[in-house]
Amino acid sequence: MISWTEPESEESAIVDVTQALRAADGPADIAGEWPETLWGLLVDAGATRWSIPTEFGGGECPRPLLVQRYARLAEASLTAVFILSQHDAAIRRLTGSADRPTARRWLSAIADGAVATVGISQLTTSRRLGAKALVATEIGGGRYRLDGGMPWVTAAERADVLVTGAFLDDDRQVLLALPTDLPGVVVKPAFDLAALQASRTAEVVVSGVEIDESDILFGPSTEISSQPGVVGTAGLETSALALGQSAAAIGGLAAALALGRDDLAEPLDVLSESWRQSWDLLMTCARGEGDSSSAGQLRTQANALALRTTQAYLTARKGSGFLRSEPAQRWARQALFFLVWSCPSPIAQAAIRDLAGICPA
Repeated sequence: MISWTEPESEESAIVDVTQALRAADGPADIAGEWPETLWGLLVDAGATRWSIPTEFGGGECPRPLLVQRYARLAEASLTAVFILSQHDAAIRRLTGSADRPTARRWLSAIADGAVATVGISQLTTSRRLGAKALVATEIGGGRYRLDGGMPWVTAAERADVLVTGAFLDDDRQVLLALPTDLPGVVVKPAFDLAALQASRTAEVVVSGVEIDESDILFGPSTEISSQPGVVGTAGLETSALALGQSAAAIGGLAAALALGRDDLAEPLDVLSESWRQSWDLLMTCARGEGDSSSAGQLRTQANALALRTTQAYLTARKGSGFLRSEPAQRWARQALFFLVWSCPSPIAQAAIRDLAGICPA
């Protein structure tokens, strides 16, 4: 029922890694620990280097193909690709600052196996630790002291570097590369999440950590949030993961139809057509042919589709789908994540209106 549109030069390798991820995804979800098997599969497939420019030893993949790979891998294991998406979000910000020696050094290290992630929600959608969760204080000699925390950091316990952002006393902001082995950087125990527990998302506390101005990737500036690619929310990668999760549920419904569930034929057709429309919009945006309005519309559609498809499949599976050993309940839980992950107010409001049965404004 699902047709991927971008030509794939590594088709057999993508098929192999998705099959392996699918088999390992359920056990990783139940264990809730750092998913070494899932991460190892991504590393072995070269996925951790897809976003790194070739000049730094990466495999630099064109964006339309990259977001398609995200969706295909998310169909097999949302946990694995969620971690990868945060790793790659750090890489994109380092690449955007590649004129700075620190960024170049970290890009080369990541190509050699270092793990990166982002901790920037305090600059975007999260106020869990207050309006200025992480503060940088100038202490002279081109150095800064960091105090505060990052409320949501995926794979924090495994990362070698965090790309994060902090506020100065005068409300300017900086984006910086923070090594996790510096004294004063403390990763708290991972949150007990409703889904994606194996992503090991945690709060990171920073106390009296000193950095040099060479660690700064962007700023100080009052305009950091408005710079393309510096902070940002609701990216195409997020929508790709939601559509990958939807593809898994649609595949489950198609398999049930093939076993004689004729009552699923019409719902499956409708959901598949909605998926195709959203996918076409994703590819339009990935090719640079859409605008910010299209990207927001896509995120709203992808969120809603992830909810509808996974709950339809859970319903079709009846009581069996509610067992922890079954993917149906896992996919339904994971779909809820898209309602809260990097979800700016307009998209959250659109979701609430949709759930309330109110037509779009």
